[in-house]
Amino acid sequence: MADVPHYQIKTPKRRSLMRFRSIPTTLLCMVVVTGLMILHGCAGFGRTLESPEISLANISLQEAKAFETTFELDLRVFNTNDVPLEIKGIKCELEVNGKKLAKGVTATQTTVPAFGTELVRMVVYSSMLGMVSSMLDMIRSAQSNQIARKLNYKISGRLSIGGDSTMPWSFPFKSQGELDLEGISTGKTSP
Repeated sequence: MADVPHYQIKTPKRRSLMRFRSIPTTLLCMVVVTGLMILHGCAGFGRTLESPEISLANISLQEAKAFETTFELDLRVFNTNDVPLEIKGIKCELEVNGKKLAKGVTATQTTVPAFGTELVRMVVYSSMLGMVSSMLDMIRSAQSNQIARKLNYKISGRLSIGGDSTMPWSFPFKSQGELDLEGISTGKTSP
């Protein structure tokens, strides 16, 4: 019998094929582990925080200058969560009788206990134009024999709380009510 040529078919080596299969598996494992770490850092798996409630507790006039007026607001923060909230900052806007009056931001390090409340002080700033506009509205209502003893107010903004450094949270808030004119205190007392 004559020798039949023997053809060799090259097949890929198993070792190199295994190496290519392990790259997607390793990558998938890394993505899953990273995702689990992020979820764990967000106050636990599946846990969501309720937005804290914020109300205006007090307002006082601090200073009136030629172009700017400053007010100090005391905001009451209600935490309805079962974990304490560490407040990092607040951005706030104050409207009186439907007109924007003042706004401000503050950085703070306040911890509101679980199922508790805390007062947060902040300074807001108003332009003199905004103040004059509000005063003109009050004069108009006084001329029409509708002397207002109370003003409608609305505060709105964002409350930033700390978590771990990978995922801080920010909650919007709104609150409204009536402001008793006799209850407004001034920051400076006369001698």
